[in-house]
Amino acid sequence: MRNINKTGLFMMFVFALTLWIGCAPIIVQVSTPAIQTAENPYYEIQFEPLTRESRVFVSFRLTIINRTDRNLEIDWNKTHYIHNNRSLGIFVFKGIRPQDIKDLTIPPDIVPARGTFSKEISPYRLIARAPFREGINEPSISPGPVPIGQSGILLVVRQNGKEIKEKVKISITEKVLND
Repeated sequence: MRNINKTGLFMMFVFALTLWIGCAPIIVQVSTPAIQTAENPYYEIQFEPLTRESRVFVSFRLTIINRTDRNLEIDWNKTHYIHNNRSLGIFVFKGIRPQDIKDLTIPPDIVPARGTFSKEISPYRLIARAPFREGINEPSISPGPVPIGQSGILLVVRQNGKEIKEKVKISITEKVLND
């Protein structure tokens, strides 16, 4: 009889837990606007937060359309992530060398004349680093969640030695989804 009571109590607990989990709200991040754009005589830029199949933003897609007949050079060492009007350091991306991050010697990317450039970038300060594991020589890194508030980029490009700066911001908020 005691086993039946324990089993019944356990089943009621599992049912209540399932019901509670099923009713829990789903929270997602939303960007306003979804893609922010800015333009000047040299280029048009698009700054878009990306989720990478999660409910929160973890990186950004930067797209630059060169409007000139000369190449543009992106200065990644001076281009910064902005959160709530504060500079929080550089962006990182696939293929970047850790030593270049440390020394701030990140090579520039070139946007060809009348061409388009696009790259997924993540704020360095938000990178999640997994510890070393046996058999793996390097720690795995992945973009961490972007906090709510204003996020943006201070983009620095050069053309023929002239430095051109552009600041673009989006607002990230949380939204509760109902089933």
